[in-house]
Amino acid sequence: MTEFIDKVRRADGDYGMFGGRICAALSGGADSVSLLLALKELSGERGFELYACHLNHGLRGEESDRDELFCAELCNRLGVPLTAKKVSVAALAEKHESVEETARRVRYGFFSETLGDLGGAVLATAHTANDNAETVLINMLRGTGLAGLCGIPPVRALDGFRVVRPLIYCTRADVEEFLAANGQDYVTDRTNLSEEYTRNKIRHRLLSEMLEINPSVLEVIGRMTKNLRADNTFLEDAAVKALEENRTGRGWNAAGLARLPSPIRSRAVRRILTDGGIEPSALRINTASELLSRRSARYNPCKDRFFTICKGVCFVEHIEQHYRGFNEKKGNDW
Repeated sequence: MTEFIDKVRRADGDYGMFGGRICAALSGGADSVSLLLALKELSGERGFELYACHLNHGLRGEESDRDELFCAELCNRLGVPLTAKKVSVAALAEKHESVEETARRVRYGFFSETLGDLGGAVLATAHTANDNAETVLINMLRGTGLAGLCGIPPVRALDGFRVVRPLIYCTRADVEEFLAANGQDYVTDRTNLSEEYTRNKIRHRLLSEMLEINPSVLEVIGRMTKNLRADNTFLEDAAVKALEENRTGRGWNAAGLARLPSPIRSRAVRRILTDGGIEPSALRINTASELLSRRSARYNPCKDRFFTICKGVCFVEHIEQHYRGFNEKKGNDW
């Protein structure tokens, strides 16, 4: 039990997670329950106010209501103020969104609203070392660059608020031992047992096999992601500096960006696309990067948005659809 709390303390010491007000995202599952108990124990020691929030997605009928009731009773027993909300995610799902995408959108909208009501509290989520390893493996199977190999960031800014992962050094085995030592029960989401989902297949099959080969694989992946995050931060900072140095007029000196080393150039282009409202896929970044050597070009990666180079200056512009007529893959000189 002490080892579990020590790992949470170490995460805070390494990343400065605690302070002010912290709101724990509470599902009722083992990970989030252990997070709430750990934060309750450390709140006095670290000097922060503790709150919790729970979103009932309404996707599992009586089970979803059971989870909400469990969270309410747990918070009442611990003396932790709880903000709970029930929505029908299935009813809110839009034609171009999956239920999972809608659930995430609604969930983070709920987090943002709750944290705002709490005066800008920090959101604590219960991602563990297992979740981090699973994320790395998912990204590898889908194809990824350095950022994907960095796994789950222990601390990040998201949608206008700060997210911290105090359990990032804790394994799922640590969680189960901690709850057992405290005599604390939890609820189980039956969808987590189904191998219909990619993450569950990786959790129950691939990661399980890897743990048999190397029982320390979670710690190994944890060290790897920590080192790679440092490398990625260095390259991101270099890209920001390069953009500042090449800023001119309404955009950036395209030739100057073209001369950058590839890892820095691609990150600079990704930032230009993102700030211009373009979702930065690998194809879009590579295509835009190839055009930087031209004096004039246009590339239309998505509706009404163009990556444009005019007289050696690159920028993103918004052009109404009825003015379109440019090659969407290669870019045309103009």
